[in-house]
Amino acid sequence: MSEVDAAERGAAAREAKTLAPTAYTNALKLHREAEAAFQAGDIAGAQLLSEHALAAHAHALALARIARAEENAKDAEAALRSAQAEVAALDGEQARVAAEADAIEMRVKVARDAEGVSPSGSADPAREKARVAAARSLSLEAKMLCTAARMLLPGAPDGTPAAPTPVGAKARPALTTQLDEAQGSVTKLEAALAAGGAAPIDLAMRARAGCLDVLTGVRRAMTPVAKAPGAGDELLAEISAARSFSPSRDDRGVVITLRELWNGDKLTPAAEGKLAEIGRIAAAHPRFPVAVVVHQDKEPTGKEGASWRARADAVASALKAAKAPAVEVLVAGAAAPVVDPSGADRARNARVEIVFITPDTF
Repeated sequence: MSEVDAAERGAAAREAKTLAPTAYTNALKLHREAEAAFQAGDIAGAQLLSEHALAAHAHALALARIARAEENAKDAEAALRSAQAEVAALDGEQARVAAEADAIEMRVKVARDAEGVSPSGSADPAREKARVAAARSLSLEAKMLCTAARMLLPGAPDGTPAAPTPVGAKARPALTTQLDEAQGSVTKLEAALAAGGAAPIDLAMRARAGCLDVLTGVRRAMTPVAKAPGAGDELLAEISAARSFSPSRDDRGVVITLRELWNGDKLTPAAEGKLAEIGRIAAAHPRFPVAVVVHQDKEPTGKEGASWRARADAVASALKAAKAPAVEVLVAGAAAPVVDPSGADRARNARVEIVFITPDTF
């Protein structure tokens, strides 16, 4: 019984009284019964009840420690939730700042490209020929950039399907008007190139800048400020990690370049396998419309142009068969060579670009 008295006077009993009151009260009850048995001369009964009381105090102490541990666990969980909320807030702030920084960087780039240039003066025949080639290349770039903007902008006049992440209703009319103006500049540029005469290099630079400007505007309207950009980076990393292709990035988005796809006018089995894989990638990333751009190593004749268009359509069909959601074809001719068109390896200029048009700001 003295051991029970000592247990009740200890710090453990005080903790049990607070955290496990029911078990503590039961231990006290057994102690009182032991004392009553002792007073009645029932020594054996008193001994037995005292042992029960000691066991009850030990049980109360164990319950108190469990309760204390549960309280500590709750405190730790609350602290963890608070820390996670702080981290999430910091991540959101970091994402917002990164998005704003990237948007500013893109606006600077577009503004730089759109800066007025001094009118080009007359040039000797060799330089004029180079200007014509540069104007054709810029015309192609402008056309591709405007095509990318049109594929992202829902409700385009030509019936382009609505983008998966739509542009807000307030921004759409202004962007549609801007796109119409940019495409008008491209049409005017193509007419000037077809007419011959002086190279329309100034018009070409303005047309490219106008198309890049509207593409950037569409992307900005589709990208909330609080959302960090990076969809294009993630897709580029994913394609690179697969090691099947060597993707790159430009103003349009993520680009996969393919060569030697055809045997005559038909796709080779190897080419069909590659396009099926790319189509599956496109199906897994429906926010990215896909443009198929076919380049030749020399300007095609009328008959050759029809043949190349059929080849381009075959590429698009292979991608659509693999469930690519939105595919558009552009036959570029020889306006954008990657090596000297008169060199021994000019065949490298014949290529197909599969462009995943990035919907977000870079």
